[in-house]
Amino acid sequence: MQIAIIGTGNVGATLARGWAAAGHEISLGVRDVRQFKGKSLLEEKNIRAYPVAEAVSKSEVLLLSVPPDVIPAVARNLSGVEEKILIDPSNAFRGRPEGYANGFEALTHLTRCRHLVKAFNNTGYENMAHPAGLDTFVAGDSEQAKTVVKQLAEDLGFAHCYDFGGSDMAPLLEQLGMAWINLALIRGLGRNIALNVIGI
Repeated sequence: MQIAIIGTGNVGATLARGWAAAGHEISLGVRDVRQFKGKSLLEEKNIRAYPVAEAVSKSEVLLLSVPPDVIPAVARNLSGVEEKILIDPSNAFRGRPEGYANGFEALTHLTRCRHLVKAFNNTGYENMAHPAGLDTFVAGDSEQAKTVVKQLAEDLGFAHCYDFGGSDMAPLLEQLGMAWINLALIRGLGRNIALNVIGI
């Protein structure tokens, strides 16, 4: 699968490595292909860097892994994403996109993407690198997108990717991510914890 990733911080870089190792072709969308954060990713098989517009045009799936407060600026420069699968892994922990409650709302209004989903926001990047036995979730109105995200989660090694509901459940899924942040970072339990679904 052709996956574009915009944002090569901890989450974007971790997912890029995981999906590339699973055989997906990763296009990093960057402003300057000669120098960018995470340039060492290019040493990995199946990962290349392109200007943002070119990376997006090559992709079937787009992960926008940037801080929520810059999502409006980035989204306004995206074109041709209406029929692509667009994944929002953001949590508005340190800032919100101006004029919007969260990143998902901003992307809904600014991209008009029909296959926008919230996913990969409920745990830290360290757990995403080694997710065996862990659960993750996806919310959105597009069944096509949710099916693809479930497969991508499986490719990373997650135990389950649960359907969290439609786009109206995306804010609640973000709150689940904020709950993890609260426990891991604010309450001091550490980043090596996870929120899993346990049947009893």
